[in-house]
Amino acid sequence: MIEKAYAKINLSLDVLSNRDDGYHNLETIMLPLELHDTLEISLLKQSTDDFVTCDDFNLHIGKYNLCHKLIESARKKWGFSEHFRVHIHKNIFLQAGLGGGSADAAATLRGIIKLLKINASKEELIELTSQIGSDVPWAIENKPCVVKYKGEVLEPFEFNKKWYVILVKPESGLSTQEIFNKLNQDGYKPMYKIDKIKESLVNDDINSLKENVFNILEGPAISILPEIQDIKNMLKNDGFDVVLMTGAGSTVFGLTKDYRLAKKALNKYDKKGFQVELTKFH
Repeated sequence: MIEKAYAKINLSLDVLSNRDDGYHNLETIMLPLELHDTLEISLLKQSTDDFVTCDDFNLHIGKYNLCHKLIESARKKWGFSEHFRVHIHKNIFLQAGLGGGSADAAATLRGIIKLLKINASKEELIELTSQIGSDVPWAIENKPCVVKYKGEVLEPFEFNKKWYVILVKPESGLSTQEIFNKLNQDGYKPMYKIDKIKESLVNDDINSLKENVFNILEGPAISILPEIQDIKNMLKNDGFDVVLMTGAGSTVFGLTKDYRLAKKALNKYDKKGFQVELTKFH
């Protein structure tokens, strides 16, 4: 069975408070991209283990990566005994803030549900996936959403998707835990602007969108990897309407409706040695 695992960008990201469980209460806008990994998922006969492999050798898949964790959690919840082989054809950048690991885990769960014909409600899926990672419930939904708290509250919406999205990632990635540790160390103040940004996006108000988008994790990320700010400055100078770091970084995205501008930038940043991808919204 083939399942696609779609990348995402955070159009904006706010941290509202710390949680007692070590996570943070978040408020963000998450948008799915056409960029995706492709997973081959199959049942293993007479096997007592699950196997997750990947064609990108930079991804070190341990026994307890998100796909493994989700399979084990699903097995515990629904009581099945079958085991699986999951092979990931990787296209989404690693350590990039694009949600690749979460998307792969969600795609794995979708594949298992189809193979075993499990009748699972939306509420069950959110409860199960929110225990694995804050981006995984959204990756199951895979729609434009305002996402809140630990990722378990999803508010889907529609918008004009006729944007080109350029993704530019420096050679170095960033650790999500390191970024949140830096945020806690430096202190933060919630912005509470997500509703206004969603309204600007839905109304296709480019000027308002440009003025209001933010990512509260940019400051900590740039202090660790200043190249992020350099990429942001270059994309703005190139004429992209909206420029922002996604997630905990290190990828920066630029939005434009001008295909020629986007294609020119793709060639430019590729020649500069960045990881770069030109895509659209899914």
